[in-house]
Amino acid sequence: MRHLPPLTANQLAEIYDREPTETVRRLLFEIHRLRATIMRADQIRKMIGSGGSAYVAGTVWECFERELDAEPCITDRPTPRQQKRIDQHMYRLDEWRKNGRKS
Repeated sequence: MRHLPPLTANQLAEIYDREPTETVRRLLFEIHRLRATIMRADQIRKMIGSGGSAYVAGTVWECFERELDAEPCITDRPTPRQQKRIDQHMYRLDEWRKNGRKS
């Protein structure tokens, strides 16, 4: 599944301005929370990445681990819709393997 291009903070604000509903507000808070996790990952990347030291401050790393451990996308079971797509993909993969990679 291809992803749409990421939305900027301004684009997200414009979406809320067009649809200032509680549902959109809740979705934007979830997006904000996920963006905070990405910013923490970027902070860690800068600490260990190109030109940086291999040291990551313990508090930064511990916070990042807690954030990841709390992510539902890591622990949730697939929704029925997701499971259907997984099953379809696995069926095609099995057919591909059985038929010598023809499909």
